[in-house]
Amino acid sequence: MDFLKAMAKYKRNKVVRVMIAPFAEGIRRHQLYEYRKSEDSCRLKMLKNIHYGQRCFVIGNGPSLKPSDLNRIKGEFSFAANRIYYIYEYTDWRPTYYVSIDMESLPFELDSIKRGGNYIKFLNYECSRYGRDEGDRIFYIMPYGRYNVNVYDKVADSLSEDISDHITKVHTVTVTSIEIAIYMGFKEIYLFGVDHNYANKVDHNGKVHKDPTVSATYFKGMKDSKGKPGDGNSSQNVEAMENSYLLAKDMAEKRGVRIYNATRGGKLEVFERVDFDSLFI
Repeated sequence: MDFLKAMAKYKRNKVVRVMIAPFAEGIRRHQLYEYRKSEDSCRLKMLKNIHYGQRCFVIGNGPSLKPSDLNRIKGEFSFAANRIYYIYEYTDWRPTYYVSIDMESLPFELDSIKRGGNYIKFLNYECSRYGRDEGDRIFYIMPYGRYNVNVYDKVADSLSEDISDHITKVHTVTVTSIEIAIYMGFKEIYLFGVDHNYANKVDHNGKVHKDPTVSATYFKGMKDSKGKPGDGNSSQNVEAMENSYLLAKDMAEKRGVRIYNATRGGKLEVFERVDFDSLFI
């Protein structure tokens, strides 16, 4: 794990990325070629349009997220991500689908993810090296996008229409969840708990700017990979994230899918707002 931590640190270093750039694209294309022949790629094809015409909720981990609201969507199809399992103690709700692709944190969270529940999990294909036990219900997905020396640049101009080939490398797992949901045929997607408001924001050059007006980034009880309170530790490139949301909106409109933001408050204004409570009348 110490090696993984060291690799995560240097993955963002521009000098290192310039040095490996001539080799990176070839390696990544080979990985994609191998993935296209994999069992996971074949299994993902079975998910095409299995929820055609239905609605789902994509849950963010923002501070507006409350266990009592999650209890209201029990029985609904839902996607959740990353460290959502820290809220399970306070609610009977569990997501239908779970998504995690960030290799800077995913290897350290894998045991907690597997213990989180008996629901389907979409995990970064790089994690397949750690194996898959019977009953894990894991689909390994392949993130793919152009190689940028500056990791804070936008990485895509459109989203993948076939997740069995690859998912698009974007700056927020919320958009990855949307990409999967569209592939599965959902026609109404409601974002909830996607506050899009961070205590630490990172700019195009990787410089972190602290926002003193934001007291919490995540829901109450969230912890970091070391088990410590994680409310304000994450730094996010908000501009790149918004670009990813715009890609999702564009793809949804082309496919006849409606995406709504049902979050209580927050700063994401890319999608039409709806009142969460009105969805259950």
